Amino acid sequence: MAKDDDPFDLEKFRLSPEDVETYASKAAPARRRSGRQFTIVPHTWSDRLKAARHIGTYKLAVHLLFLDWKGGGRPITLANAALAKAGVDRRQKWHALTELEHLKLVKIRRRSKKSPLVTLLKT
Repeated sequence: MAKDDDPFDLEKFRLSPEDVETYASKAAPARRRSGRQFTIVPHTWSDRLKAARHIGTYKLAVHLLFLDWKGGGRPITLANAALAKAGVDRRQKWHALTELEHLKLVKIRRRSKKSPLVTLLKT
């Protein structure tokens, strides 16, 4: 078998400097993100949220799922200011948290004079 016929000869696949310039100039342009964000809602959450009585519960649930994804599953400190942007005031927050807790979707650690720590239950 001749050396030129060796399929494992890496020298046959090496690019010359001219080839590198040619391929580099034809590189695909960088993809631009659309800027839209989305939240994945698990079926168990969707099924249990059907029993929710308040729209604030839905808003808070979607917000918590997004924060859980961004935070890598760590407990979430739920401040009032962040929820105001999601359309949930502080009174709605507590109604929604209580309802989510009754639906067995979250575990709440209430802290005196501090924002609650919320842990999502992934069952």
